[in-house]
Amino acid sequence: MWNCMGISNCLSVVCLLLTVWIEVSQSSGYFELQLIAVQNANGELSDGDCCDGERNTQDLRCSSDECDTYFRVCLKEYQTEVTTTGLCIYGTGSTNVIGGNSFQFKSAKNNQNRINDGGKIVIPFQFAWPGAYTLIVEAWDWDNGTHSSSGEDLLIERSVRKGMINPGDDRQTIQHNGPTANFEYSIRMRCDENYYGSKCNKQCRPRDDGHGHYVCDQFGNRGCMEGWMGTYCTTAICKQGCNLLQGSCSAPGECTCTYGWQGPFCDNCLPYPGCVHGTCVKPWQCSCEKNWGGLLCDKDLNYCGTNKPCKNGGRCMNTEPDEYNCACPDGYSGKNCEIAEHACVSNPCANRGTCHEVPSGFECHCPAGWAGPTCAKDMDECASNPCAQGGTCIDMENGFECLCLPQWAGKTCQIDVNSCHGQCQNGGICKEGRRGYVCACSLGFVGRHCEIQRNSCASGPCRNGGRCHTLLDGFMCECPHGYTGTTCEVQNNLCSPDPCQNKAQCHSLMEDFYCACPDDYEGKTCSELKDHCKTNPCEVIDSCTVAVATNDTQEGVWHISSNVCGPHGRCISQPAGNFTCSCEPGFTGTYCHENINDCVPPPCKNGGTCIDGISSFQCFCPDGWEGTLCDMDVNECSRNPCKNGGRCVDLLNDFYCQCQDNWKGKTCHSRESQCDSSTCSNGGTCFDHGDTFRCTCPSGWRGSTCNTAKNSTCDSNPCENGGTCVGAGDAYTCICKDGWEGPTCAQNANDCNPQPCYNGGVCVDGVNWFRCECAPGFAGPDCRINIDECQSSPCAYGSTCVDEINSFLCVCPLGRAGPHCQEFIGIGKACRYSGLQFPHGSRWEEKCNTCQCVNGNVRCSKVRCGRRPCLLRRGAPGPDSSAPCPGGQECVEHQFLTCFAKPCHQWGVCSTPDPPLPLHTQCEPNSGYLDNSCARITLIFNRDKVPQGTTVENICSELRYLPITQTLAKERTLLILCDLSYSNSDAVEVAMSYDQDGQERNGDRGQIQEAASAIVGALSKRHNSTVMLAVVEVKVETQVMPQSVDHLVPVLCVVFSVLWIFCIVVCVWWTRKRKKERERESAAEDSTVNNQLEPLRVSLPQHKDNRDKDIQHECKKLMSPPDRTCDGAEEEEEEDGEEEELRRGGMELDKCSTQKCSLAGVQDKMMAKGGVICTMRSAPVKPPHRTAYSPKDNRCKNLSAANVSEDVKDHYV
Repeated sequence: MWNCMGISNCLSVVCLLLTVWIEVSQSSGYFELQLIAVQNANGELSDGDCCDGERNTQDLRCSSDECDTYFRVCLKEYQTEVTTTGLCIYGTGSTNVIGGNSFQFKSAKNNQNRINDGGKIVIPFQFAWPGAYTLIVEAWDWDNGTHSSSGEDLLIERSVRKGMINPGDDRQTIQHNGPTANFEYSIRMRCDENYYGSKCNKQCRPRDDGHGHYVCDQFGNRGCMEGWMGTYCTTAICKQGCNLLQGSCSAPGECTCTYGWQGPFCDNCLPYPGCVHGTCVKPWQCSCEKNWGGLLCDKDLNYCGTNKPCKNGGRCMNTEPDEYNCACPDGYSGKNCEIAEHACVSNPCANRGTCHEVPSGFECHCPAGWAGPTCAKDMDECASNPCAQGGTCIDMENGFECLCLPQWAGKTCQIDVNSCHGQCQNGGICKEGRRGYVCACSLGFVGRHCEIQRNSCASGPCRNGGRCHTLLDGFMCECPHGYTGTTCEVQNNLCSPDPCQNKAQCHSLMEDFYCACPDDYEGKTCSELKDHCKTNPCEVIDSCTVAVATNDTQEGVWHISSNVCGPHGRCISQPAGNFTCSCEPGFTGTYCHENINDCVPPPCKNGGTCIDGISSFQCFCPDGWEGTLCDMDVNECSRNPCKNGGRCVDLLNDFYCQCQDNWKGKTCHSRESQCDSSTCSNGGTCFDHGDTFRCTCPSGWRGSTCNTAKNSTCDSNPCENGGTCVGAGDAYTCICKDGWEGPTCAQNANDCNPQPCYNGGVCVDGVNWFRCECAPGFAGPDCRINIDECQSSPCAYGSTCVDEINSFLCVCPLGRAGPHCQEFIGIGKACRYSGLQFPHGSRWEEKCNTCQCVNGNVRCSKVRCGRRPCLLRRGAPGPDSSAPCPGGQECVEHQFLTCFAKPCHQWGVCSTPDPPLPLHTQCEPNSGYLDNSCARITLIFNRDKVPQGTTVENICSELRYLPITQTLAKERTLLILCDLSYSNSDAVEVAMSYDQDGQERNGDRGQIQEAASAIVGALSKRHNSTVMLAVVEVKVETQVMPQSVDHLVPVLCVVFSVLWIFCIVVCVWWTRKRKKERERESAAEDSTVNNQLEPLRVSLPQHKDNRDKDIQHECKKLMSPPDRTCDGAEEEEEEDGEEEELRRGGMELDKCSTQKCSLAGVQDKMMAKGGVICTMRSAPVKPPHRTAYSPKDNRCKNLSAANVSEDVKDHYV
């Protein structure tokens, strides 16, 4: 027992170590060098000696033996002045002996995707790739008996390469032409699986577990697997049709029902517990099915018909609910006639079958090869014709036998004894020969038929204590701590170079490393900013500072700063939720996201490429130059390339040997010719001119040995967005500015991933920066501050203010209501609405309307809400995806939804029990109709900001649910319709109108203009809707001139015109009257003066006549027309006739018996005119004396002369 447990523990440890080894062996990337061709024409070492043996005394060639060439590679940090000694910080690699003096790997050159292990060197790394590197490639002689192995005695040639390289599949081909040997190789750098980015430090490991279900794209971004959604793909998409009001899911395609519901779509209710044969409409009901009764529907009213309990031909009879009797036939008994009496006595089972009595009779257990109720049926194994190639099948008991034809053998005659067919196992290849067949076994197998697996670990290939594991095609070494490689030959330290970032300390562990991150960072290498508020409770202090609960401080809190200013800035809080960024040296910009370009002006000389750093720069020098500023000419003579006494002359990126004693060649190494295969580089053709040579260079190359490129690969400016191009042979590398990535710096790095904005804020991605556009009610650089709307004390009359998101709630005292408790409503009755009771004064939402209870009456706004959009739960979430349908409704498909931002197939509408009300309006979008009750609003969107999966109906629903819309529809029904604009694909046209409701249309124009202006004003403010945040322009159209005439203005104009005309007429009449009265007053004044100064003489007829006339004129003048009531008095037009009669001698005065002068009238005349006052006596005037000259019978009698004179004096004062 203990041994078994010990073995189990050992196996567990081995499995754990294997798992750890597999995980650790995956570094963040690797540097790959592929040799293409090597040429050492003379078989020499770098010091001029032969690799093996001595030189030939005749031609001085190294002809005794070739070099045993192998390569070493050292990869280290970028060095301005390269030192070939010291540590290879990035890694090392080497090959076995791969050739002699000259050799090549044509397969690698012709097909660079094909891996050739003989010429490939791979250097893995586990740190963020810095981009710049120094590569030292050396060719060495493995075995040289004439030299010691110390120093560089066995060095053949060395190539030093500096440059920049980014991850990718493309290779950079490099040609090295040295004084001793030439070799060509290609390099590339690739990220390991699950690592991405220009530094191979962005990790995205596809997973399908409880922490996420996603894959990774080419940039390392997560993409949800089918059936999952959410930021980390942890939310499952439930089964199509699943009622989400009554069910949910934890895995795609599931539908887990809530308590009280069941069924594949959670649309079936659970009946009452214990209900057997009943159904329900709502949970916990029990409605009995047919033939069932009882409280739990468990009483079978037709037990015989339902269950048929009687066996073996018994007859069933129902007696009472759940009760029956069976009338059994002969030979059977029991409740259900199930008992057969002594069934196995007759041995019914044949062919050695075993009989067992069972309640229903007997049962036979048959031996192999037999079947049937009594084991009497022989199973025919030949029925399937198992014998091939014409073999004859013989059925046997529990088997068969094949009689094969000659040349065929095997169980089913399938093996041709003279053929290869089917002979070789485990992938072996069969070859026919004279003496039969021979199997060419695949790797790892031996034997005549390749049936034996070879033990690859028998030779002990693992070094440094590595443990060997045999695999199908080889072996695998499990290396101890500190070693790696195929055979554990490389000693490594996972903390060297340091993989940890942001000043984190690296700790080396068993086959792993650990980075002790500072408080503000997290991740494997401490490269990610840490969001403390996702794991700990936080309290906002100001715009930039958040207090996090912790046990590490005495106060119990720890203050952290917002990360909006990035890793190179410090956030400084400002009033009203604003902030500024204080940048570190070397950075600038609003968010400290811009690295100050230290390469302006260009500091590098002689064509060097400047790479900007942080308050620094680095120069990448072209071939032939070195130094910090590329201002130092490389001395190619420092290695003494000239042999046999030749004198070296340094050139630009080249050298020249002045040979002595008839030595020839580039390095004075030949007696025969100036030219050999290594004299001219890059395909140049060498011509021997006796004392010297000349190289004819191919297109694109120049120099004495064709070693300088005319055109750089960077001449076409392949790097975009300010990237710096560094040429490398026939390839180039782009050094991207912060915020850009990709081979040509064309990809804008997503600074909004992961989402940095809280509380629904929208992240705006910039170039190496982001900005959070906060939802209404929130502020701060990352929208963590909830604005306290109660700070301004908006609630009155002793009410309590409750802060909400972008709003506040006033808890009003009894008798008050309204948003600010400003309305006095007193105490009233409660209201019942939709089966619920609401207290007096309360408010609630009803679809897109708001309702209020006022003393038992419900008053709601009148917005036509329409059918609300909803998700069909079969695609990616779109805007407002969290808003389900109201209770009792479900999301159904609708074929007339208009898509604004694809994809929209996941959208439907909420079902309604009643059909929608018909629309009777001419005010529709894109109709061109416009009147006093119709307004059109055109919303123009920024397509880049519109969320995917947005329909026009979504936008229309947003407008209907605006609070201002409810305010506008308090008295009249407001109708809002939307459609995609016909003239602009980025616009949505909205038509809004009021229903007539029996009111006149004349007053609509002002109301509809007010409504349109209010909607536009609401859209101009910040709000929570992501869709409305994308609106960039709003256009409003209303009718300029109304169609119907307003009669009030014309009527007023007419009235004022008539008044003016009347005033003018009155003024003219009054003027003429005054003029006429003045004329009469002048005449009256003259007569009055004469009558006062001279006594009347009645003896003269003309005097008498004038006196009578004056008396009558003055009476008429002083009395108003109603007061002058002289009976029989004559009008003014008769006065001329009377004067004529008086002249004839009829001097008479009419008797005025009824003539009176009203005192009021007289006084008025006196005050108005200041003339003579006429007074009348109460006694009648004496009758006038009628003369012969006056034939008329006047009612006024003539007076005597004396009396008249006296009376006149009495009348005039």
